[in-house]
Amino acid sequence: MKINSHQARRITGATSIFLMPLLGLMNAPLSPNFSHPLIEGGFISPARAQTAQTTNFNYEPPNRGMPKTTQGTGSRGCTLSQPVTVTLLVPNDHTGQTISNRPTFFWHVSDKTSVPVEFALVEPGVTKPLFVQRMEVQKPGIMQVQLPQDAPELVSGRKYRWSVSLLCNANRPSSNVFVTSWIERVAAKPELTQKLFNAESEQERARIYAASGLWYDALAGISGAYNANPSDRAIFQARLSLLRQVGLNQVVLQEQQNLASN
Repeated sequence: MKINSHQARRITGATSIFLMPLLGLMNAPLSPNFSHPLIEGGFISPARAQTAQTTNFNYEPPNRGMPKTTQGTGSRGCTLSQPVTVTLLVPNDHTGQTISNRPTFFWHVSDKTSVPVEFALVEPGVTKPLFVQRMEVQKPGIMQVQLPQDAPELVSGRKYRWSVSLLCNANRPSSNVFVTSWIERVAAKPELTQKLFNAESEQERARIYAASGLWYDALAGISGAYNANPSDRAIFQARLSLLRQVGLNQVVLQEQQNLASN
């Protein structure tokens, strides 16, 4: 179809009318009343930009082909009115790694219970546990324990087994709930050490750990940031994102429900 000069002028004029507001918006300074979740007074707020980046956690496993060495997918037990589920916060298809000599371990308890939980860390081939700690379950949610300074430190290049038990019956250990997993300490590469040195926040360090395949350090980092600022929803969502990436979807759902009920 041919377009005569009169029609061309009409089309050009209409296009100009359509583009003028867009060009004006692109070139004009932002109004002080302009509202955007990352922009304040016409400029991107560094705090909010950092918050947005916090949610972009990508965990890169060290080796997906590693055999399953974890049974931390959850266990029910104890004859209680409300059965309790214990889930270790670990990857479901490979051994999580750390560069820490005294790392932090995390697990999730589905409900408050009157029976205590017991954490234990053992080195294969060694009869006596490296560390044992008994704790009360005050409320449902995520629990943690860090190896104290008086506990033996983990040796680089070795794997260790850890477990969490619900002590249902002191006289019948066979009735206790028992879930177990593994942790491997690895050496920190020089480039990783430099990145961590240059990081400006706990969230950024946690993201570096996650990208480096260091599960325990990434979870400890983002959990530390969340514990320091539990009202920050972006940090909360970042931790859930990390858990979701290793198949802990049920824990994520329960954590969302716990937040909604508080």
